Amino acid sequence: MRPTLLEIINEAKLALAFSDIYPLLAYSLGKTKEFILTNPRSFLTPVEKKRWEECVLRRKTGEPVAYIVGRKEFYSISFRVTPDTLIPRPETELLVDEVIRRNPESLLDLGTGSGNIAVSVKYHLPGCRIVALDVNEEALRIARENADFLLDFHDIEFVKSDFFSKLTDQKFDIIVSNPPYIKSKRISQLQPEIREWEPRRALDGGRDGLDAYRAILKEGWRFLEKGGFLLLEVDPDIIHGIESLRAMNHYCLEAVHRDMGGYERMIVLGQKMIESGFRRERDVY
Repeated sequence: MRPTLLEIINEAKLALAFSDIYPLLAYSLGKTKEFILTNPRSFLTPVEKKRWEECVLRRKTGEPVAYIVGRKEFYSISFRVTPDTLIPRPETELLVDEVIRRNPESLLDLGTGSGNIAVSVKYHLPGCRIVALDVNEEALRIARENADFLLDFHDIEFVKSDFFSKLTDQKFDIIVSNPPYIKSKRISQLQPEIREWEPRRALDGGRDGLDAYRAILKEGWRFLEKGGFLLLEVDPDIIHGIESLRAMNHYCLEAVHRDMGGYERMIVLGQKMIESGFRRERDVY
């Protein structure tokens, strides 16, 4: 007897988190979540059932759902992801919000990964000149595929580069980055599906979590237009270390934005130090 979708869902509740069931089932059937919700008594074919069982087994081993289905929604856009790219998080949407709000003419996306920031910005600001860098050629390939598939037309320039090494005299209104910021000693404490599956180079920020920020703040000013800004995702655990680097490299602290959980998650740095001090934005976005 072939199982119905409802029977599959009820059985899966014993083994999987409820939030995992629908995306895996939709992927197995090649259908949408809406189809599953509106057709609970539909039967699975043998091929669909086999594909579903394979997905369940992979998830039980700890493989993230995003890597199993090969996609992750970010900024209401479905991006292709692989184990060569960090899985986009909702917190990173703060960076896109801020870029769009500032409406720059040019943007440098440093460590683009799947291209989620660059593509999301280009989707909403088609006239913005965007250069997206990553040291991983495979990640760049995925980012290019996302841009080509998700945008009707784009001129995003994807460049293989270790931080700013391949840039020459280009300048940008905004440099945006979600760099690796987890302290090395904390990697082993992360959830297994993060620790064992996502690319370590996109997570490990070195002994104090600040390695990437040192590189960005040391050279970033050279690639900013006059009055430009750095927008950086941060871990609340290292915010004080970033403040020290900020002062050492003579950037103005424009604002610190909080995520929906109330944690300081994005820092906005300007080029010039304000002698009278700095202000922090405490609003939740």
